[in-house]
Amino acid sequence: MSQPPADALDVRVAMLTDVGRSRTQNQDAIGRLTPTDPDVLHRWGEIVVLADGVGGLPAGDLASQYAVSTILSSYYDEEYTDDDPARRLARAVAEANHVVYQEGQAQTPPSKMATTVVAAVIRGRELVIASVGDSPAFLLRDGVARQLTRAHTVENVAREADAEVPDELRHKLVRALGTQPRVQVDVVSGRVRDGDYVVLCSDGLTRYVTPEEIVAHVTEQEIEGAVAALIALANERGGADNISVIVLALRDESLLHAPDPMQFWGHPRRAERATRPDRPRPSTRSAEQAQDAAALGEAWQGAWRFVRSNAVVAGGSMAALLLAFVLVMLALARLGGDETPPTPTLLPPTQHTATAAAAVLLTEEANLAATSAEIARLTLTPPTATYTPSPVPTSGPMLESGTWFRVLDGEPIPAYAEPSVEAEAATPLQADANYRVTRVNHDAPRGPWYQVVDNLGLEMRWVSGPSLHQRVLAIDAGGNPLPEGLQPPDVPPPEEYLPPTATSALPPTITPAQTSATGAPTTATVPAPTATPNITYGVENWTAGVRVQAKLALDLCSAPNVHACDLGQVAAGETGVIGEGPVASGEHWWWEVDFADGRKGWVAQVLLGLAP
Repeated sequence: MSQPPADALDVRVAMLTDVGRSRTQNQDAIGRLTPTDPDVLHRWGEIVVLADGVGGLPAGDLASQYAVSTILSSYYDEEYTDDDPARRLARAVAEANHVVYQEGQAQTPPSKMATTVVAAVIRGRELVIASVGDSPAFLLRDGVARQLTRAHTVENVAREADAEVPDELRHKLVRALGTQPRVQVDVVSGRVRDGDYVVLCSDGLTRYVTPEEIVAHVTEQEIEGAVAALIALANERGGADNISVIVLALRDESLLHAPDPMQFWGHPRRAERATRPDRPRPSTRSAEQAQDAAALGEAWQGAWRFVRSNAVVAGGSMAALLLAFVLVMLALARLGGDETPPTPTLLPPTQHTATAAAAVLLTEEANLAATSAEIARLTLTPPTATYTPSPVPTSGPMLESGTWFRVLDGEPIPAYAEPSVEAEAATPLQADANYRVTRVNHDAPRGPWYQVVDNLGLEMRWVSGPSLHQRVLAIDAGGNPLPEGLQPPDVPPPEEYLPPTATSALPPTITPAQTSATGAPTTATVPAPTATPNITYGVENWTAGVRVQAKLALDLCSAPNVHACDLGQVAAGETGVIGEGPVASGEHWWWEVDFADGRKGWVAQVLLGLAP
């Protein structure tokens, strides 16, 4: 859909955002950019963006603002030479994801900030919509609202997997801008026409207002008033969230200046005739000529009244006149040449009109069919490797590489040497133990699959996402549960995806056959090794020479033991370098740290952080 916008529609925009009745901060953001350079407007169109910061995460207001400003600027980046608006918009949204994610990682400590986003580009008669999250976009046509986007929620993913989800998880996002280094962007495109409206909004509106009510308000009043009325309605019905609305009214200005049919017959416009003063004209005609002229004029008026009362004849007559005009122009173009122009075969006026009407009808039906096909969801891969999309998990919790989690109560969870239920069995995951995700495989069957390591770093193994359903609690490096807003979405798996339950944690080790005193072969079972300390938080991947600092004032220990801290106090913020470690002792990981003043001692990992 990259045809030049020779028949561009006029675009009027009204947009408004409101904090709502329950929130103290507006985490929504909206923006619009219409290029003043006609060439840029012709090539790339104009854009509007709406972002809804994810509640429960820090800095949702900053995330939405970063998203809007980045998309507006990145879409018109001249260094990106592709003129296709769909690819440009997908790239701009991916760039915004990168900015929001990096901003979250730059926080101290690193945290997640996220936002939903929906953006619309109008170029000529082409509409392009990009979305991540659950902020919807609607096309209003002929009094009907058609939703062009799909909400990226647990409910929708579960519906596609034909699975049930608890009510409290239905609206939980499985995809948002800024939660991961890469994002999958949904892009839809299609033709728009005179009389269409495009509506972008946050879920603060659709929670209270139906699509039918949106249609009624937008189509029955000026769009500025409609936007204000919709927000007022959502507030009246609860206003529990921020509310943002953008409405685009699309009009074909050429239809407002269509020529009056009277002009084709040599008459002035009706309005002109009604207001033009009478002017006396000298007459040189005889009475007989005047009578003939009056009779001819009466005949013309009678013919005109007949034509006006018969739409078929009127259309045919106009078509015949246009065809005659074309033939005259062709004849003029050939003046002075020796070649005699061919004589066309003219259709009878009624047949010509019927043919033209059929052609218009078929063209309109084709346009509608094309629009219906183009509105089908099209997922585009952003054009650079930096923004390679990550598929939404089939089922189970959505975990990322580097995530720490604790296994909740229940049977041991089967694990494997490779991401397959047919692979060699590995040590199952145990309840109340902590693990870290080191790799993610979205392509293996019955996935996604996660490669995990226990908190002591003793064994790598693969576990399927479906087997972790409702068994995972995300934790931080200190072993503390993450807030509800940072817990991973968890999609129920199909029954056939669940692997068999593990029956034991560690299989017994069998020694080679021995001979008893009676001569009968016997086997000796060697007990499983004594379990290592189960520290509630994961060990850092630090090495000798890594610079660290004390998070708060602490006592330096002569041995990795809380009862041997006899080397004096270290002030909060003091820096040193790792010498030895880690050592598991008691309930902590211990590191030997060399401080700048020459002191050396052991410090529990929970009291240390990387030096800036």
